[in-house]
Amino acid sequence: MLDPVTAAIVSGAAANLAATGISYGVSRFSDGVQSARGRLCRALSRATDEDQADALHTYDSATTQLVLRLTGEQDIPLAEAELTTLLRLILTSYAERYPQARPAIQSLAAPAADSASITQTGYDRATVVGKVDGGLTINHG
Repeated sequence: MLDPVTAAIVSGAAANLAATGISYGVSRFSDGVQSARGRLCRALSRATDEDQADALHTYDSATTQLVLRLTGEQDIPLAEAELTTLLRLILTSYAERYPQARPAIQSLAAPAADSASITQTGYDRATVVGKVDGGLTINHG
């Protein structure tokens, strides 16, 4: 069982990864899930190859089913909750087996330094996380 501080870190990391998963909106939800998977994979770097493969298989199986069930914007809150629960289970197991991986998990829980929310009315919604170096041009229609 995790100590309360590590449990809180795991919960924060799971919520941030789930937010990444849903940030692409309904039309690109599978892209968001893959982005979250990439971050999860990097965080699991201390695991054995077998443990990492098992965790990613669990993630892939569950998210495949989740993507198939997602039909519209109304499903986003439920998808986020399911994804958060799934990620919390994976990260809890990982933190219990690899206590030295806490910094990697903690880095997932940290908020992004630069983020912006962009809404495309009538099309989709997305959260863009990152930093723009240089200029940014947005063309409207």
